[in-house]
Amino acid sequence: MAKKKKRKNSKPKKAVKRIPIAPPPKKQKSSKAKFLIAVLAVLVIIFFVSAFYNKYKMNSEAEKIIDFIVVGDEVNEQALNSFMSTDYNELKKELGITKNFLVYFEDEDETIIPVNGIYCFGSKKATLNGMNCG
Repeated sequence: MAKKKKRKNSKPKKAVKRIPIAPPPKKQKSSKAKFLIAVLAVLVIIFFVSAFYNKYKMNSEAEKIIDFIVVGDEVNEQALNSFMSTDYNELKKELGITKNFLVYFEDEDETIIPVNGIYCFGSKKATLNGMNCG
């Protein structure tokens, strides 16, 4: 059997004693802080839901007006004349629209096109390029 050679510089290892360190205690949030965080989270959720709902509702109301005036890719002149001659508040009620609106037409160059000499029609509160449309 072969003998094991001892190394000259080999020192016996000392046992390292490990001392367990406890993590610092976490501070508990008070019930008031938890309540405020929950209320804030609910308010943020309500804000975003209402913003998306209003945008959706506005788009659907605009589609009602477009569906009333446009057939296919063309403006129905009879429907447009009827639309322009009807009282604004009566038109809102008839179409089930709750928001104020303004209708105008523009060409490919974004130039406003007058219809029967009128550049825009709709809410009396609305203006288009400084012109009162109501």
